[in-house]
Amino acid sequence: MTIRQLIEEGAAVLRRAGVSDARLDSRLLLQHVLHLDHAGLISRISDEADAPSASLWRSLLDRRAGGEPVSRIVGLRGFFGLEFEISPAVLDPRPDTELLVERVLADYGESAPFEFADMGTGSGAIAVAILANRSKARAWACDISPEALQIALANARRNAVSSRLVAVQTDFFDRLEGRFDLLVSNPPYIGSRDIASLDREVRDHDPRLALDGGVDGLDAYRRILAEGAGVLKVGGRAYLEMGAGQLAQIEALAVSSGWKILGVHRDIAGIERVLTLGLQPV
Repeated sequence: MTIRQLIEEGAAVLRRAGVSDARLDSRLLLQHVLHLDHAGLISRISDEADAPSASLWRSLLDRRAGGEPVSRIVGLRGFFGLEFEISPAVLDPRPDTELLVERVLADYGESAPFEFADMGTGSGAIAVAILANRSKARAWACDISPEALQIALANARRNAVSSRLVAVQTDFFDRLEGRFDLLVSNPPYIGSRDIASLDREVRDHDPRLALDGGVDGLDAYRRILAEGAGVLKVGGRAYLEMGAGQLAQIEALAVSSGWKILGVHRDIAGIERVLTLGLQPV
């Protein structure tokens, strides 16, 4: 069969499985197997595919039809124009989180150096994306999972920022030393009872540690807001991603812990997604 025929075959299989981007996913998996980018695949669209490659592609297609995301199958995810390795130990970075990176870059220009801590770094997507766009920044990538930190370090090397990223295995701030200009975090914010209702791509493949925010989804915010001020310099800020409908509760927690609300930022779907906080003057 030709490459074109395989793509169409795969698209039909994935449509029957209820996959929304069936043709795209079929093509991406074939590109992965053939080690081609999109342009390379198009240039060979009428070529015959060799039998071993077609067999491997069909095995990956079965995994996608079973609900495993393409990014998990190929082990890579694009985020903020960069490429990131992912594994079962880390959350699959999503476009919504790019807004957090955008807000930091908007507030901290290229000319001034700054240091920041990324709490619950996972794949390191947030920290690495900021470092890749701010050459004078330094990051402390913090996570309780040693496996996640290995992925974050690999991604820092992949994107040529490893000299400016320090990995710290810690439960929030327990082993974090020093003072920082800002904190960033996309913490777990799904209520424990709500995880079962998530899409299977998330529920069955993202680590529960990166999803489960406790009974009301706010456990991580309580820790960050109660303890985060202790590691910030005067004038320091925090940038937090949040889930739909959580703004009022998180704002209340922030104000009660001595933070000032500096900004609320909506994602492209209109959801209040990123909260910017500053320290109240003493």
